[in-house]
Amino acid sequence: MEVEKNIEISKNLTLTILRWIARFWSYIVVAFILLFVGAHIFGYGIGKMSLSDAIAFTFFPVGLTIGLIIAWWKESIGGIVATISIIAFHLTMLFNHGNLDFVFLIEMLAVPGPLFIICWLLSRNKKPA
Repeated sequence: MEVEKNIEISKNLTLTILRWIARFWSYIVVAFILLFVGAHIFGYGIGKMSLSDAIAFTFFPVGLTIGLIIAWWKESIGGIVATISIIAFHLTMLFNHGNLDFVFLIEMLAVPGPLFIICWLLSRNKKPA
């Protein structure tokens, strides 16, 4: 009984730490994206964007940012939106430019999406007290 209780406490602590890592990381990502998108819009204006670039822009940074903000309240939906957005961005880049356009910074900005999904899955498997 004592061992099971310690294991449950350890799982809860792990979930809590993972959840706060995802949240903190997503706060930084959203702030970073808003800063750079805002600077681009106010510095250069929206300008002319090709249809393929507009579609890619819809997925990253817009879809990723919306997904991460949703994840602050609903980990499942937000994490899925953020993760699907970054996958769709890479597929759009593949179809339009012939490569997946993997950039380390973009991948680091996308990490909170799967972390939120993991938190949601782990919290679903918790036994009721």
